[in-house]
Amino acid sequence: MLNLQTIHKPTTIVDALMLLTQSGVVALGGGTNLIAEKRRDVRAVVDLSALQLTFIETRGDGIAIGATTTLAQVVESVALCDAASGVVTQGARQTHANILRNQATVAGTLIAEPDGIFAVVLSALDARVTRAFLENDAVAQQEIALADFFAQREMFLHNALVTHITLPAESLKRHAAIETVARTPSDKAIVSVCAALEMENGIVRAGAVALGGVADTAWRARDAEREILHQGLTDDVLDRAAMAATSALHPSNDPSVSLRASFRGSAEYRTIMARVLTARALRGIRG
Repeated sequence: MLNLQTIHKPTTIVDALMLLTQSGVVALGGGTNLIAEKRRDVRAVVDLSALQLTFIETRGDGIAIGATTTLAQVVESVALCDAASGVVTQGARQTHANILRNQATVAGTLIAEPDGIFAVVLSALDARVTRAFLENDAVAQQEIALADFFAQREMFLHNALVTHITLPAESLKRHAAIETVARTPSDKAIVSVCAALEMENGIVRAGAVALGGVADTAWRARDAEREILHQGLTDDVLDRAAMAATSALHPSNDPSVSLRASFRGSAEYRTIMARVLTARALRGIRG
C-alpha cells in the first residue's frame, strides 16, 4: 500500500459499505496479506474492527463465525474444538504460526488463500458465506455456498462485505479428518485433503471430500464422494475414491479446469499426493 493516504474506521456496516463504493478504497481486516501486497492502487482502507463482526455463535442452523474473528480465536473456541472431529480448529492452527493467527481474520484468510487448508476444511463442511451490500440505501444480505463464493468472489465482494460464515449444524456432527503434505512440518501444505462423513453402522450416509493445492480454490472431489456414498469404507472403496479424487481435474474432462503446478510441486506430483491423502483421510475416519 505504497500510496495509502487515509484509514477509515466506521462503526456501522452502512458507513463501511458507502466508503467501499469509492475508487481506491479497500477493506482491511487483519491486514496480513493486504500489507504484504504493497498495492499501488490503494489510497484508503476501511478498518473493519469496529463493526462488531468478531464472534463465534451457536445458532439454530449451526455455528456462525464473524468475518473479523481471528484464526487464534477459532483455535481457542470451545464451540469449535469438538465440532466435526475438531478439523476447524486444526485447519486454523495449521494455516499460520501463532503470531499471525492473532492477526489473520477468517474472511481475510478465505479471500487471500482460497486453496489453503482452512478453505479446504470449510468446503468439506459445506460452509456458507453471508455478505452485506447496499440496496436502495439500506443494508441487504445474501448467503451463498462457499464453492459459489470462490467461483464468483470478485462479483460477490464488489461494493460488499463478508459479514460471517455459517457451518451447518448437520456438518458439525460428521466424522472428519485432515491430511497434508509439505516440504517441512512447519511449511504451508503443498496438497491438503479434508474428508467429513456422516456414518451410520459403518456406512457413509452423506459427506464431502475437499482438496487443496490442486486448483486455484478448494476443490470438492465429487467423483470421490460418489464412490463412497452408501458404502462401507473398505480398502477397495478407499482405492476407488482415491483414484476418483482428481478425475474431474483432468483437462480432457473439463477444459476450464486444470491441475495447478508450481515450483513447489508439479501437476503430476499433486495428482499423486491428492490420491494418497484422500485414502489416508478416509482411512483415518474409518479407524
